[in-house]
Amino acid sequence: MFRLALASLRARRLPVGLVTIALAAAMVLLLSIERVQNATQDGFNQTLSGVDLIIGPRSGSIELVLYTTFHLGRPTNNITTETINDIANRPEIEWLVPIALGDNHRGFRVVATTPQYFEHIKYAGNRVLKFQSGQPFAAIDGVVIGSAVAQELGYTVGSKLFITHGASATMAQVHDDFAFTVAGILEPTGTPNDRAVFVDLKGYELIHLGWQSGTQAFRLSGIDLDSIPEDKLVPKTITAAYVGLKSKLGLFQFMRDVQAYPEEPISAIVPGLALAELWSIVGMVDKVFQFLSWMIIAISLIAMVTMTITSLDSRTREMTILRATGASPWHLSALVMMESFLIGMGSIVISIGLVTLSTWLASDYLATSLGITPTISWLSLNELMILTLILLSGLASSLVPAMMVFRRSLQQGLLQ
Repeated sequence: MFRLALASLRARRLPVGLVTIALAAAMVLLLSIERVQNATQDGFNQTLSGVDLIIGPRSGSIELVLYTTFHLGRPTNNITTETINDIANRPEIEWLVPIALGDNHRGFRVVATTPQYFEHIKYAGNRVLKFQSGQPFAAIDGVVIGSAVAQELGYTVGSKLFITHGASATMAQVHDDFAFTVAGILEPTGTPNDRAVFVDLKGYELIHLGWQSGTQAFRLSGIDLDSIPEDKLVPKTITAAYVGLKSKLGLFQFMRDVQAYPEEPISAIVPGLALAELWSIVGMVDKVFQFLSWMIIAISLIAMVTMTITSLDSRTREMTILRATGASPWHLSALVMMESFLIGMGSIVISIGLVTLSTWLASDYLATSLGITPTISWLSLNELMILTLILLSGLASSLVPAMMVFRRSLQQGLLQ
């Protein structure tokens, strides 16, 4: 029967080929969306790695992770440096990296921090931030920029830039009395770090010395910067802090202690849990694409059934010969189902090959541009279940033409 089914499909190679290609294309789309969705979710959840807690002003976990990790929105408040220093001296703390937000450079968010940021902050599991050129800032006027900033603005190591007061690039005043120098450019990560401008906390505090209530009281260009006392460059408040603990066992107890801090209201969140909560909201878009892919597969299966039904009239002579040579109605029905099975298997083989090839070719681009690292493999268990379901659906849909062949063959046998 297998050889007979192959011969029958070969005789109708053009329509069979078109249906096979259409079904394979639908499977490629579905499997690609499945892989990109899984890789996107992994990359989304690993945008920030190596950080046990984020400490910030009292707010919701999603709001805190949005402006500290994705540089979206504005912080509702700041926390005092005394509070951060007090928490940093706790014995559970292994390291603490403060950040201050509020300004921008030509639309890119400015993140004021310390050089330790580039040692402790990781992404995509355990990947460290590497430098494409240069090194972390060591001077008060040093700045590190992300790869997207360097590419879009054409900056190189040694370029000069000015910070704009406020988070908006429009209708804001530029701190043009103090220039920062690019000390390093980060390699592409596919995370918000690519679109960030990192400056030293002391330099960030310096450019705000002459500002009071949102207006500039005096300019730094007329002041000897060496005469400024060191304690004046220590920020009084910061936006948030990334924290690494010595032991993960006391994570939630430490978080509760921080949230009950008596001096001022502060929050402590686990970034992984906050990112998972955020993904549960934005991940609904992928469900829509999956639904559309299943609709395309259903249409392809309908096209396969339609082709089989419409070809029955032209195959009357073939069926008559098979009946005359002793083929039973059950045999002919099984032949139709075997043809559908072969079309489905051919589509599956083609789709697996195309998806594997496209994943391999696009993996580097997706990793550097979007931070997505899809797994290069032939099949996962979930993908195997999807393809099996499609194959079974194809066999189930072929029952309609199989029953038509059975009834026709049975009537033909009775007339004989």
